[in-house]
Amino acid sequence: MNSPKNRVLRWGIAPVGALAALGLLASCAAGPAASPKTDITMAVTGDPVCLDPQQVTLTTALNIGRQVVDSLIDQDAETGELVPWLAESWETNDDLTEFTFELRDDVTFSDETALTADTVVKNLDALFEMGSTASLASQYLAGYEGSTAVDENTVTVNFESSNAQFLQGASTITLGLVSDATTELSPEDRCQTVVGTGPFTIDSYVANDSVVIAKRVGYDWASELRGHSGEALVDTVTFPITPEAGVRTGGLQTGEFDIIQDLPAVDETRFDTADYNIYARGNPGMPTSLVPNTTRPVVSDEIVRKAMLLATDRAEITALTGSSQSQPASSALSSATPGYSSQEDAMAYDLDAATALLDDNGWVVGSDGIREKDGQRLTMSVTAFYGQDVLEATQIQLAKAGIDLQLNIVTAGDFFGAIATGDYDFLSASLTRTDPDVLRVTFSKDAVSKWAIIDDAELESLLTEQASTADTTERTALIAEIQEMIIDRAYLIPLLEVAQVHASTANVSGLTFDSSSRLIMYDVSVSE
Repeated sequence: MNSPKNRVLRWGIAPVGALAALGLLASCAAGPAASPKTDITMAVTGDPVCLDPQQVTLTTALNIGRQVVDSLIDQDAETGELVPWLAESWETNDDLTEFTFELRDDVTFSDETALTADTVVKNLDALFEMGSTASLASQYLAGYEGSTAVDENTVTVNFESSNAQFLQGASTITLGLVSDATTELSPEDRCQTVVGTGPFTIDSYVANDSVVIAKRVGYDWASELRGHSGEALVDTVTFPITPEAGVRTGGLQTGEFDIIQDLPAVDETRFDTADYNIYARGNPGMPTSLVPNTTRPVVSDEIVRKAMLLATDRAEITALTGSSQSQPASSALSSATPGYSSQEDAMAYDLDAATALLDDNGWVVGSDGIREKDGQRLTMSVTAFYGQDVLEATQIQLAKAGIDLQLNIVTAGDFFGAIATGDYDFLSASLTRTDPDVLRVTFSKDAVSKWAIIDDAELESLLTEQASTADTTERTALIAEIQEMIIDRAYLIPLLEVAQVHASTANVSGLTFDSSSRLIMYDVSVSE
């Protein structure tokens, strides 16, 4: 899996203007020492909706929640190596059905209760019982049989069959640990606040206004991947909810904001100066794509889906809508994902081939340019809650082949409601995960909260087999076969590999990404 790792290295943190910023700091060092800024502000793009990191999937919520909870283990964002965090060590049996963790004995939650093996058991049991309410967590716990506290600091987690992706899942924010008291709350109440072991605590949350987190006094169990030990370097971080891109960039220029989420692509050049840092990292997992419900009449036609795959010009979509850090999708996995296998040739843009497929299959171009067959117009809709610019570019391209793609832009709540009911032709979104099991989460009929609706026994068998294959080489081969099958049968129309791109003033340092491209603010400091 050397190729994916090289990709990750190229897509690592990229602070634009960093050398100039370092020069500025060096010149400041010659004079009187400046007092660091202890209360900072990061403008975010939307309301987190829920603060419980074990339930959420929205990027804003995950970026905030990562500061509040720690995980059993950590994953190096560049190498993929798993390292100790709340667990000092771990071991597995040969078939990956049993995982035993030895916990640190000095960790407490912000309510001053101790981290124990019993707490880990309560976390995993509560997560498993939440089912689809914790849609991502439930995938990491596929086949969960239960956990046992061997002693106060030793816990064993058991699965019915091999769970090849659980260890990586244990490094994610989704399996970050919360206090005993939090596990006893209803899912709704957990969304309002959460008690973790992290370097920050939730100070306040006003829906559609702001979230404030405060430094945890006495914190001293950071992962070895962090840049320092002890408490966080700032006292508070305020996250004003600022959906308007112009307000975020304007606030960064005036100094109202120290950091902003999602720097628009059109503004990257403007902020590529010594006065700012730009931070960028590609999302691993499934790229932004059209995800089909093949029970719908038009979508069920494989020829139509293949024509859509060929009529999509991903290079143009990237040029029109992506940041300088984005790149065209080239498989069912993003290139930053372990196990990625390029399907670029099979997905190559070919409008002539797309129109020939539709012609040969009896889809005739109508007077308005949209094809028809047996009285059925070649029209379908796509449901999404972000990425309208990407979908508009796709819509224009597909229209050239006589395909009418209608956009249904909804709220995040309505998007996940559509998933629950299956009421959609296509979904459009990406799904971030630093493990190729993201494909099972998306496509398997047995997944708790699947996105694609597909009836394919051969694909289902491969998805199940890779999830229970302990041998890395064998699993990688299965993942490659799955990617080839998904593209060959047009079960996904990949569009764009998304990158997280944020910006700060030049006096900010220490902002980093975790392996899932979520922000880590523990090492952040801001000089005056």
